[in-house]
Amino acid sequence: MNMNFDFGEWYYNEATIAERTLANRAFSFEPLFEDMKFSPGTPAGELTKIGIKDVGGENWTETYMDMPVSIQYASCQFVKFIVTEPENDSDACYNNQEQSICISPDLIDDDTVLLHEMIHFYESAVNEFPLYFHDALLWSLYSDLKGKIPKLDAIITDNAHILIESTLYTDGGLHDILFLLKSFDLDIRNGYPLGSVFGYGREDRFKEYTYQT
Repeated sequence: MNMNFDFGEWYYNEATIAERTLANRAFSFEPLFEDMKFSPGTPAGELTKIGIKDVGGENWTETYMDMPVSIQYASCQFVKFIVTEPENDSDACYNNQEQSICISPDLIDDDTVLLHEMIHFYESAVNEFPLYFHDALLWSLYSDLKGKIPKLDAIITDNAHILIESTLYTDGGLHDILFLLKSFDLDIRNGYPLGSVFGYGREDRFKEYTYQT
């Protein structure tokens, strides 16, 4: 993650009104992604909990492991928001190299589109580090959602098929199981039908599935 990006310079001197508005909405959604930063109090944060002894070595104190800086401080203040038609013929995209989120002008008011691209950003921050960070986040999301979505295993099995994954990758980049689970988490938190944040026609594919809040 490029932590040298001057968000203030971009926001006040380069961004259009539409782009500043988009950035502001992204900031308002950031609390929904605290688990992807392994923040204390989130399911993922529980997997960083440890105990340490005091100076005398007699008492244990519960605390949390320090996460890598670019995970712990992942924020939209390191993202450039662009309102234009993406060059790859999609409606929206996250560019990991440029660390930018680009959304078509027709879709800047669609929260599900913005949330979708924000998952890509936060997952890219996690994927900079060893796979166990990705695995811990995936497991925490699965454990939390398992009791809320009765047929979660069936949905995952369907989405994990290599043909499905490869088609999605060709159409719009990586949309792995972690992405799927986080999109469901956001659907539930916002009261959307399953598949709304995931997109790519999954709104119809998942319409037979329900969830419990």
